[in-house]
Amino acid sequence: MTGHRSRTYRLRLSEEGTDLFLAQHHRLARIARSFIPYGATLGVAVMLMEKVETGALVAELAMPSLKRLSGKCEHFVGATAVLNSTTGSILNRLAESDLIGVRLSAGALHNLAIALMESCEDHELANAWQRVQARIEKK
Repeated sequence: MTGHRSRTYRLRLSEEGTDLFLAQHHRLARIARSFIPYGATLGVAVMLMEKVETGALVAELAMPSLKRLSGKCEHFVGATAVLNSTTGSILNRLAESDLIGVRLSAGALHNLAIALMESCEDHELANAWQRVQARIEKK
């Protein structure tokens, strides 16, 4: 019997970050018209970030508002291995650029993804949701 490998991610969010994640989760669930797992929301957020240019990601990482999302509230979110590979790909792209001096953690990247998700249009979320599902089905 084969299954999709999954992994648990620890999101360290502030109360503001937690509220933002939950708001985006609710928004995505409405668009999908489905009860979706929290990891799906994180997967869609990262999938959206995959299309953002490296320079724009670096600029967003420097925004003071991003720091407000990080905190001591730990939330464990299960997600598929697709999230891991996409996160790794983006982290590698950032590390290989000359635009950032430090190696980012996956957690920092996930917080950025959640922040960027808020600024996306509903149709962009719907498309990313479909791409996440298609990637899961391929694995």
